Amino acid sequence: MKRKHAVQQYLNFLCCIILFISLVLIGCDSQKDKGTMYEEFDGVMVFYQPHDTVLYRELLPDIFDMPDTPLVEMFVIDYYKMASWTIKPYREAAVFLLATYNGKEAWHCITMPVTTNEARLGGIIYLGYPKAMGDISLERNNTHYTGTLKAENNTVLNISLNTKDHRITSEEKKWFDRLTGIPSLNILNGEVINPLPGSEKQPRSLLELSEKYPDLFEVNVGKASISLYPDAATAYSDWKDKAFRIEPKNIVLSYYFKSKYGFSFGKVEKVGNK
Repeated sequence: MKRKHAVQQYLNFLCCIILFISLVLIGCDSQKDKGTMYEEFDGVMVFYQPHDTVLYRELLPDIFDMPDTPLVEMFVIDYYKMASWTIKPYREAAVFLLATYNGKEAWHCITMPVTTNEARLGGIIYLGYPKAMGDISLERNNTHYTGTLKAENNTVLNISLNTKDHRITSEEKKWFDRLTGIPSLNILNGEVINPLPGSEKQPRSLLELSEKYPDLFEVNVGKASISLYPDAATAYSDWKDKAFRIEPKNIVLSYYFKSKYGFSFGKVEKVGNK
């Protein structure tokens, strides 16, 4: 009976994989004629310097070196408008750590819960993202935004952003420039890859883009607070609960953004070996 159940579980998983591959292939064939995969999305972003650099180093794979200034990126994003030919809309939360690879700065994702199994499978199989299933919400209330990640109704991460009457400072503008063009590197099948080749060549910051193309990009800078409850994630090994134990020492930049400028994942770029 146990063997039959195990076989059935495997077949269900295999069917899921086949279905996802079919969707991706259909999407790739259609993309040239039907535009981008991600059409509109918004979210809250927070960048901060961590208290615990020992834990930070522990969470970075050995292939990466510590940066001169350790920096954590946390976000909650809602991909609410996807192309009709691709996967369904979903939400995503993530923790990235700044690292150096071959002497150059790069972001590395250490956990990325999402709200649909399609998004989870695709991110793991094709892009090397450490995706897991989670309950994620993004609330928008005029000048206040809240991103929340939960596991079985227990809050793991809460980002609260208040943009009311906030005038962007020169220091915040410097951080937008400082963070522009840093690629994200993942590990897939023993290789270090760039899932979005070319992103490191972006000459303008998101803030500049929002000023130049306000019909496509919106950016609202504000003051954020982060609440972390890592014990709520300890039962889920694929969540990497330690990712939520990196407490902020100093939040250097936080903002809400909205993009109507679509994008798609294409062919990944191999950068090196693990």
